[in-house]
Amino acid sequence: MSRVSVVIATFNRARFLQRAIESAWQAGNDLEIIVVDDCSTDETPEVCKELADIRYVRLSENRGLAYARNVGIAESSSDFVAFLDDDDLRLPGSIDQQLLRMDADERVALCYGRALIGDAHRQLPTGEIYPNECPQGDIFWELLEDNFIPLPTVLVRKSHLVQAGCFNVAMPLIEDWDMWLRISERFLVAAVEEPVAIHRKANAHSEQMSSNPGELCKHALRVQQMALARTRAQAAARTRRRHVRSKLRDRAYEILMKEATDLIRQGDSKSARARLFDAFHFRPLRAVASGCFPWLLIK
Repeated sequence: MSRVSVVIATFNRARFLQRAIESAWQAGNDLEIIVVDDCSTDETPEVCKELADIRYVRLSENRGLAYARNVGIAESSSDFVAFLDDDDLRLPGSIDQQLLRMDADERVALCYGRALIGDAHRQLPTGEIYPNECPQGDIFWELLEDNFIPLPTVLVRKSHLVQAGCFNVAMPLIEDWDMWLRISERFLVAAVEEPVAIHRKANAHSEQMSSNPGELCKHALRVQQMALARTRAQAAARTRRRHVRSKLRDRAYEILMKEATDLIRQGDSKSARARLFDAFHFRPLRAVASGCFPWLLIK
Protein backbone atom coordinates (compact mmCIF):
# COMPACT_ATOMS: atom_id res chain seq x y z
CA MET A 1 0.00 0.00 0.00
CA SER A 2 1.32 3.44 -0.94
CA ARG A 3 1.71 6.07 1.76
CA VAL A 4 0.16 8.90 -0.27
CA SER A 5 -2.72 8.99 -2.75
CA VAL A 6 -2.63 11.92 -5.16
CA VAL A 7 -6.18 12.68 -6.27
CA ILE A 8 -6.45 14.50 -9.60
CA ALA A 9 -9.99 15.53 -10.50
CA THR A 10 -10.28 16.38 -14.18
CA PHE A 11 -12.83 17.64 -16.67
CA ASN A 12 -12.06 18.41 -20.32
CA ARG A 13 -8.42 19.33 -19.72
CA ALA A 14 -6.69 16.61 -21.71
CA ARG A 15 -4.09 19.12 -22.92
CA PHE A 16 -2.91 19.76 -19.34
CA LEU A 17 -3.59 16.43 -17.64
CA GLN A 18 -0.55 14.39 -18.65
CA ARG A 19 1.85 17.05 -17.41
CA ALA A 20 0.01 17.24 -14.08
CA ILE A 21 0.29 13.48 -13.65
CA GLU A 22 3.99 13.47 -14.52
CA SER A 23 4.65 16.22 -11.98
CA ALA A 24 2.83 14.22 -9.30
CA TRP A 25 5.04 11.18 -9.90
CA GLN A 26 8.12 13.34 -9.38
CA ALA A 27 6.81 14.76 -6.09
CA GLY A 28 7.19 11.59 -4.01
CA ASN A 29 8.60 8.10 -3.83
CA ASP A 30 5.67 6.13 -2.41
CA LEU A 31 2.55 7.28 -4.25
CA GLU A 32 -0.56 6.11 -6.00
CA ILE A 33 -2.20 8.46 -8.46
CA ILE A 34 -5.98 8.44 -8.81
CA VAL A 35 -7.46 10.33 -11.75
CA VAL A 36 -11.18 11.00 -11.35
CA ASP A 37 -12.67 11.95 -14.71
CA ASP A 38 -15.79 14.05 -14.14
CA CYS A 39 -17.40 12.76 -17.36
CA SER A 40 -15.09 14.56 -19.80
CA THR A 41 -16.16 14.88 -23.43
CA ASP A 42 -12.67 15.49 -24.84
CA GLU A 43 -9.72 13.10 -25.25
CA THR A 44 -9.23 12.55 -21.50
CA PRO A 45 -10.11 8.80 -21.58
CA GLU A 46 -7.65 8.20 -24.40
CA VAL A 47 -4.90 10.15 -22.62
CA CYS A 48 -5.39 8.15 -19.43
CA LYS A 49 -5.50 4.84 -21.29
CA GLU A 50 -1.97 5.52 -22.54
CA LEU A 51 -0.59 6.28 -19.07
CA ALA A 52 0.75 3.41 -17.01
CA ASP A 53 0.34 2.92 -13.24
CA ILE A 54 -2.53 5.33 -12.62
CA ARG A 55 -5.97 4.46 -11.29
CA TYR A 56 -8.53 5.91 -13.67
CA VAL A 57 -12.08 6.40 -12.41
CA ARG A 58 -14.63 7.80 -14.84
CA LEU A 59 -17.91 9.23 -13.52
CA SER A 60 -21.10 8.56 -15.46
CA GLU A 61 -22.23 12.18 -15.20
CA ASN A 62 -20.63 15.53 -14.46
CA ARG A 63 -20.95 16.18 -10.72
CA GLY A 64 -18.37 18.91 -10.02
CA LEU A 65 -14.98 19.13 -8.33
CA ALA A 66 -16.12 18.46 -4.77
CA TYR A 67 -17.90 15.25 -5.72
CA ALA A 68 -14.97 14.07 -7.89
CA ARG A 69 -12.48 14.70 -5.08
CA ASN A 70 -14.69 12.80 -2.64
CA VAL A 71 -14.70 9.85 -5.04
CA GLY A 72 -10.91 10.03 -5.10
CA ILE A 73 -10.79 10.02 -1.29
CA ALA A 74 -13.07 6.96 -1.21
CA GLU A 75 -10.89 5.18 -3.78
CA SER A 76 -7.71 5.99 -1.86
CA SER A 77 -5.88 3.16 -0.11
CA SER A 78 -3.32 5.42 1.62
CA ASP A 79 -3.06 7.12 5.00
CA PHE A 80 -2.34 10.48 3.37
CA VAL A 81 -4.05 12.29 0.49
CA ALA A 82 -2.75 15.08 -1.74
CA PHE A 83 -4.92 17.00 -4.20
CA LEU A 84 -3.85 18.32 -7.57
CA ASP A 85 -6.02 20.05 -10.16
CA ASP A 86 -5.54 18.93 -13.74
CA ASP A 87 -3.96 22.24 -14.76
CA ASP A 88 -1.61 22.62 -11.76
CA LEU A 89 1.81 21.07 -11.17
CA ARG A 90 3.63 19.57 -8.19
CA LEU A 91 7.33 20.36 -7.71
CA PRO A 92 9.88 17.51 -7.46
CA GLY A 93 10.24 15.96 -4.01
CA SER A 94 7.59 18.24 -2.50
CA ILE A 95 5.26 15.54 -1.16
CA ASP A 96 8.13 13.66 0.48
CA GLN A 97 9.22 16.91 2.12
CA GLN A 98 5.75 17.49 3.55
CA LEU A 99 5.44 13.88 4.63
CA LEU A 100 8.50 14.34 6.84
CA ARG A 101 6.80 17.26 8.58
CA MET A 102 3.66 15.25 9.25
CA ASP A 103 5.56 12.18 10.43
CA ALA A 104 7.32 14.38 13.00
CA ASP A 105 4.05 15.34 14.74
CA GLU A 106 0.99 13.08 14.74
CA ARG A 107 -1.16 15.98 15.96
CA VAL A 108 -0.81 17.68 12.56
CA ALA A 109 -3.75 16.95 10.28
CA LEU A 110 -2.69 18.96 7.24
CA CYS A 111 0.51 20.36 5.76
CA TYR A 112 0.59 23.01 3.05
CA GLY A 113 3.18 25.22 1.38
CA ARG A 114 3.65 28.08 -1.01
CA ALA A 115 2.63 27.92 -4.65
CA LEU A 116 4.38 29.55 -7.58
CA ILE A 117 1.80 31.32 -9.74
CA GLY A 118 1.97 30.13 -13.34
CA ASP A 119 0.58 31.89 -16.40
CA ALA A 120 -2.76 30.67 -17.75
CA HIS A 121 -1.42 29.42 -21.08
CA ARG A 122 1.86 27.59 -20.41
CA GLN A 123 1.94 27.29 -16.60
CA LEU A 124 5.27 29.11 -16.53
CA PRO A 125 6.06 30.86 -13.21
CA THR A 126 5.26 34.57 -13.34
CA GLY A 127 7.39 35.50 -10.32
CA GLU A 128 4.38 35.66 -8.00
CA ILE A 129 4.28 33.42 -4.93
CA TYR A 130 1.27 32.70 -2.73
CA PRO A 131 0.86 33.00 0.22
CA ASN A 132 3.39 35.57 1.42
CA GLU A 133 3.39 34.01 4.89
CA CYS A 134 2.59 30.48 6.05
CA PRO A 135 0.91 30.44 9.49
CA GLN A 136 1.18 27.17 11.39
CA GLY A 137 -0.33 25.47 14.42
CA ASP A 138 -3.82 26.60 15.41
CA ILE A 139 -4.59 28.72 12.35
CA PHE A 140 -8.40 28.70 12.54
CA TRP A 141 -8.96 32.41 13.13
CA GLU A 142 -6.30 33.49 10.63
CA LEU A 143 -7.80 31.17 8.02
CA LEU A 144 -11.25 32.62 8.66
CA GLU A 145 -10.04 35.96 7.31
CA ASP A 146 -8.72 34.59 4.03
CA ASN A 147 -7.98 31.28 2.33
CA PHE A 148 -4.18 31.25 2.22
CA ILE A 149 -3.90 27.48 1.65
CA PRO A 150 -3.46 26.70 -2.07
CA LEU A 151 -5.18 23.40 -2.86
CA PRO A 152 -2.34 21.90 -4.97
CA THR A 153 0.04 22.30 -1.99
CA VAL A 154 -2.04 20.28 0.50
CA LEU A 155 -1.09 16.96 2.08
CA VAL A 156 -3.67 15.75 4.61
CA ARG A 157 -4.36 12.68 6.71
CA LYS A 158 -7.20 10.71 5.14
CA SER A 159 -8.70 9.92 8.55
CA HIS A 160 -9.10 13.64 9.27
CA LEU A 161 -10.72 14.28 5.89
CA VAL A 162 -13.27 11.59 6.66
CA GLN A 163 -13.86 12.92 10.19
CA ALA A 164 -14.47 16.39 8.76
CA GLY A 165 -17.03 15.02 6.31
CA CYS A 166 -15.01 15.40 3.08
CA PHE A 167 -15.80 18.16 0.57
CA ASN A 168 -19.20 19.85 0.58
CA VAL A 169 -20.78 19.15 -2.82
CA ALA A 170 -23.25 22.00 -2.28
CA MET A 171 -20.38 24.51 -2.06
CA PRO A 172 -19.04 25.13 -5.60
CA LEU A 173 -16.04 27.33 -6.43
CA ILE A 174 -14.62 27.51 -2.92
CA GLU A 175 -15.22 24.08 -1.39
CA ASP A 176 -11.51 23.76 -0.56
CA TRP A 177 -11.56 26.71 1.88
CA ASP A 178 -14.64 25.23 3.56
CA MET A 179 -12.74 21.95 3.97
CA TRP A 180 -9.58 23.54 5.42
CA LEU A 181 -11.70 25.56 7.87
CA ARG A 182 -13.45 22.45 9.14
CA ILE A 183 -10.10 20.72 9.65
CA SER A 184 -8.43 23.72 11.30
CA GLU A 185 -11.32 24.08 13.76
CA ARG A 186 -10.22 20.83 15.41
CA PHE A 187 -6.64 20.02 14.39
CA LEU A 188 -3.19 21.55 14.00
CA VAL A 189 -1.81 22.58 10.61
CA ALA A 190 1.85 22.58 9.50
CA ALA A 191 3.54 24.34 6.59
CA VAL A 192 6.75 24.31 4.61
CA GLU A 193 8.16 27.67 3.58
CA GLU A 194 9.41 26.52 0.18
CA PRO A 195 7.17 26.46 -2.90
CA VAL A 196 5.77 22.98 -3.48
CA ALA A 197 3.50 23.50 -6.50
CA ILE A 198 2.74 25.67 -9.53
CA HIS A 199 -0.81 27.03 -9.60
CA ARG A 200 -2.19 28.13 -12.97
CA LYS A 201 -3.47 31.68 -12.68
CA ALA A 202 -7.04 32.29 -13.80
CA ASN A 203 -8.02 34.99 -16.23
CA ALA A 204 -11.14 35.81 -18.21
CA HIS A 205 -10.15 33.42 -21.02
CA SER A 206 -8.59 30.51 -19.09
CA GLU A 207 -11.81 28.46 -18.75
CA GLN A 208 -11.41 28.08 -14.98
CA MET A 209 -14.16 28.26 -12.39
CA SER A 210 -12.03 30.77 -10.47
CA SER A 211 -12.14 33.19 -13.41
CA ASN A 212 -15.07 35.15 -11.93
CA PRO A 213 -13.87 37.06 -8.84
CA GLY A 214 -17.34 38.41 -8.10
CA GLU A 215 -18.83 34.93 -7.70
CA LEU A 216 -15.78 33.77 -5.74
CA CYS A 217 -16.14 36.60 -3.24
CA LYS A 218 -19.84 35.91 -2.76
CA HIS A 219 -19.17 32.23 -2.14
CA ALA A 220 -16.33 33.14 0.24
CA LEU A 221 -18.75 35.21 2.31
CA ARG A 222 -21.09 32.23 2.52
CA VAL A 223 -18.29 29.87 3.60
CA GLN A 224 -17.20 32.27 6.31
CA GLN A 225 -20.78 32.67 7.56
CA MET A 226 -21.11 28.88 7.83
CA ALA A 227 -17.85 28.61 9.81
CA LEU A 228 -18.85 31.45 12.12
CA ALA A 229 -22.12 29.67 12.89
CA ARG A 230 -20.36 26.53 14.15
CA THR A 231 -19.49 25.77 17.77
CA ARG A 232 -15.93 27.05 18.02
CA ALA A 233 -16.63 30.45 16.50
CA GLN A 234 -19.87 30.88 18.44
CA ALA A 235 -17.95 30.31 21.70
CA ALA A 236 -15.65 33.25 20.92
CA ALA A 237 -16.25 36.92 21.65
CA ARG A 238 -18.57 38.75 19.28
CA THR A 239 -15.83 41.31 18.59
CA ARG A 240 -13.59 38.54 17.23
CA ARG A 241 -16.28 37.31 14.86
CA ARG A 242 -16.97 40.88 13.75
CA HIS A 243 -13.24 41.40 13.09
CA VAL A 244 -12.89 38.44 10.70
CA ARG A 245 -16.09 39.40 8.87
CA SER A 246 -14.74 42.90 8.35
CA LYS A 247 -11.38 41.60 7.12
CA LEU A 248 -13.02 39.38 4.49
CA ARG A 249 -15.28 42.17 3.24
CA ASP A 250 -12.31 44.53 2.98
CA ARG A 251 -10.31 41.97 1.03
CA ALA A 252 -13.21 41.20 -1.31
CA TYR A 253 -13.71 44.91 -1.95
CA GLU A 254 -10.02 45.41 -2.78
CA ILE A 255 -9.94 42.42 -5.13
CA LEU A 256 -13.02 43.56 -7.00
CA MET A 257 -11.91 47.20 -7.25
CA LYS A 258 -8.56 46.12 -8.67
CA GLU A 259 -10.32 43.90 -11.19
CA ALA A 260 -12.63 46.78 -12.15
CA THR A 261 -9.67 49.14 -12.57
CA ASP A 262 -7.87 46.65 -14.83
CA LEU A 263 -11.01 46.17 -16.93
CA ILE A 264 -11.47 49.92 -17.34
CA ARG A 265 -7.88 50.19 -18.60
CA GLN A 266 -8.63 47.39 -21.06
CA GLY A 267 -11.67 49.26 -22.34
CA ASP A 268 -14.17 46.68 -21.07
CA SER A 269 -16.61 49.06 -19.38
CA LYS A 270 -19.44 46.51 -19.18
CA SER A 271 -17.38 43.99 -17.16
CA ALA A 272 -15.86 46.80 -15.10
CA ARG A 273 -19.31 48.02 -14.11
CA ALA A 274 -20.25 44.48 -13.01
CA ARG A 275 -17.18 44.33 -10.77
CA LEU A 276 -17.99 47.74 -9.30
CA PHE A 277 -21.50 46.54 -8.46
CA ASP A 278 -19.95 43.52 -6.73
CA ALA A 279 -17.58 45.78 -4.77
CA PHE A 280 -20.49 48.01 -3.79
CA HIS A 281 -22.21 44.92 -2.34
CA PHE A 282 -19.32 44.33 0.07
CA ARG A 283 -18.42 47.89 1.05
CA PRO A 284 -21.08 50.39 -0.18
CA LEU A 285 -19.72 53.36 1.78
CA ARG A 286 -16.16 52.82 0.56
CA ALA A 287 -17.42 52.46 -3.01
CA VAL A 288 -19.25 55.78 -2.82
CA ALA A 289 -16.31 57.50 -1.10
CA SER A 290 -13.92 56.22 -3.79
CA GLY A 291 -15.87 58.10 -6.46
CA CYS A 292 -16.93 54.99 -8.38
CA PHE A 293 -20.67 55.59 -7.85
CA PRO A 294 -21.14 57.45 -11.17
CA TRP A 295 -19.75 54.38 -12.93
CA LEU A 296 -22.51 52.27 -11.39
CA LEU A 297 -25.10 54.48 -13.10
CA ILE A 298 -23.56 54.21 -16.57
CA LYS A 299 -25.46 51.81 -18.86
